[in-house]
Amino acid sequence: MMKRLLMTTAAASLLALGASAYAQDNTTGGQTQQPPVVTPTPPASNSADPSQPPAASDTTTTPAPAPAAEAVPANPPPSDAVISAQSDGEVRADQLIGMTVYNAEGEKVGTVHDILLGKDGKATGVVLSVGGVLGVGAKSVGLTWKEIDVKPDQQQVQISYTKDQLEAAPDFKTTEQINSEMNAQQQAVPPAAPAGSSGGTGTSTSQP
Repeated sequence: MMKRLLMTTAAASLLALGASAYAQDNTTGGQTQQPPVVTPTPPASNSADPSQPPAASDTTTTPAPAPAAEAVPANPPPSDAVISAQSDGEVRADQLIGMTVYNAEGEKVGTVHDILLGKDGKATGVVLSVGGVLGVGAKSVGLTWKEIDVKPDQQQVQISYTKDQLEAAPDFKTTEQINSEMNAQQQAVPPAAPAGSSGGTGTSTSQP
């Protein structure tokens, strides 16, 4: 009786083991599938990690411009060609123009209006403004350079002629004035009629 009970118990255990093995075979490969572990992605941080190298930028870096070549300083003219200061015996043109002109008797006869220069650059004469009121109606008279005595310290020019003599002198004319007068005269003269032409109505009288 006892032997039969043991055999029955052993048979029940074998059946239980077989059922368990069969249940494991019906699962995927005999092993239970575990769901994949998902690691959450941390949010991006605005602050750069000092331990990480900076990311490469997509922006193209503009190369720095090349340094400009240094300008070579120019050499001045030679010392004998340069006037560094005005001497006591020299008068500038802007000082001479407008100076009052007196005669030997101390009479004011006009003012210096302009200066004439030759092709060599030397002064050849002056143009005086004589008469008129505040420059209106004044007459231009030219005198050679040797006829004037410039006195820079007194800011005046002295000549040996009176005002009446200057007013009696011919008017000074510039090259532009001469050319303008010549053009006006040419335009005023009518063209000459061709030879053989007759005036009147243009009809000719035939002779028998």
